[in-house]
Amino acid sequence: MRIQNYGRTWSFTPKEIARPATVDELAQIIKAATKLRPVGSRHSWSKGIVTDEVLVSIENLSRIYEIDKTHLKVKVGAGIILKELMTALEQQGLALSNLGSVNAQSLAGAICTGTHGTGKNFQCLAAQVESFEMLDGNGENHLFTKQDETFYALLTGMGSCGIIHTITLNVVKAFQMHAVTDTAYFDELIDNLDKYVDGYDHFKFWWLAPSKKVMVFKNNRTTEDRNDSDMVRFLKDDVISVLMYRLLVFIGKLNRKKFIPGINRFLTKVGGKRFERICKSYIGFLTPLPPIHRETEWAFDSKDAQRLLKEYKELLLQHGHTYNFVQEVRFTKADEFWLSPAYKRDTIWLSMYNMDTHENWNNQLKNFEAWAIKNEGRPHWGKEADINKEYLDKQYDKLPQFRNLLKQYDPDNKFLNEWNKQFL
Repeated sequence: MRIQNYGRTWSFTPKEIARPATVDELAQIIKAATKLRPVGSRHSWSKGIVTDEVLVSIENLSRIYEIDKTHLKVKVGAGIILKELMTALEQQGLALSNLGSVNAQSLAGAICTGTHGTGKNFQCLAAQVESFEMLDGNGENHLFTKQDETFYALLTGMGSCGIIHTITLNVVKAFQMHAVTDTAYFDELIDNLDKYVDGYDHFKFWWLAPSKKVMVFKNNRTTEDRNDSDMVRFLKDDVISVLMYRLLVFIGKLNRKKFIPGINRFLTKVGGKRFERICKSYIGFLTPLPPIHRETEWAFDSKDAQRLLKEYKELLLQHGHTYNFVQEVRFTKADEFWLSPAYKRDTIWLSMYNMDTHENWNNQLKNFEAWAIKNEGRPHWGKEADINKEYLDKQYDKLPQFRNLLKQYDPDNKFLNEWNKQFL
């Protein structure tokens, strides 16, 4: 069976696809295999799951084992899809404290790749984990808690030392989001960046190049009653954000240089028209699932944010490139996970997205990466990036210790593939 990722950037045919329904079955698969990689929902661009041998799907390890409303904890199978987890929590009056922009990923996949949301006081999604269980390369089970240093080493380790099968999360009581969408001039936003980032619990913005304005998303957590209308939400989130956008993308492809700049300015004006609502928290976090596109994203030290944004703006406009996709900019708090791109530094995340991959995407990607490396960026593990081992060794001072853990938990290198061997 041919396996393809969400971004359609690669495909492969493993010798076997295993779908264990129990932890015991998973242990037997690991013991019998010489090489294997875990897979969740395939919502990625990097080649983290590619293998010629055994591909282990954790889709059936998705049970909700326990919801503890008193202590605000939930224990689940690591293969559960975020959307399903959110629904189950909502039914119990609970919620995840933070989310990324989409909810199509498996919980383990999102956590292991350092996936993040936005908010200067909020860390990557892995920060919501209280404990997890993992089977190592010998099929032996291990429980790791926040009291263990190894917890911080392995949780964002891309499944390189074993397969995480059970996760206990810290959750919160359900809350609403006071969500405001608006526009701002890009240059004005850069000049007053602290005001925007510090002024809201969850701030991010979208740029549709070469527009002079950006769409800003100013979200604050609240216990106020929800006032958004299902119909208005349908029109804004599904009709304008999906149907109209995709129609205009199609039109733009007829003459990219001529049409896309004007279309992007129009979309910024329409999509960024001031809109205010109090909605369920996850509605404030999420965006409609976008069309297939190419994507890279890098994490930079937020202390350099203003300078970086000025350079970023110029970089993407070089050589007359057009972009029929939003460029998303987000902010997160430093964390302690050894291989998290936000390890020990407050972070600004800068992306480059595009649907027109034939327009010299590979050269654009190389130029973006060269600029990112020059500015000590760290690549998102789930997105496109050319991995440079020597460079990453300088960015992650715990990598040598992580390699020692590999020898301990996976002595036969069962979980290594061509992708993670580049840096491990």
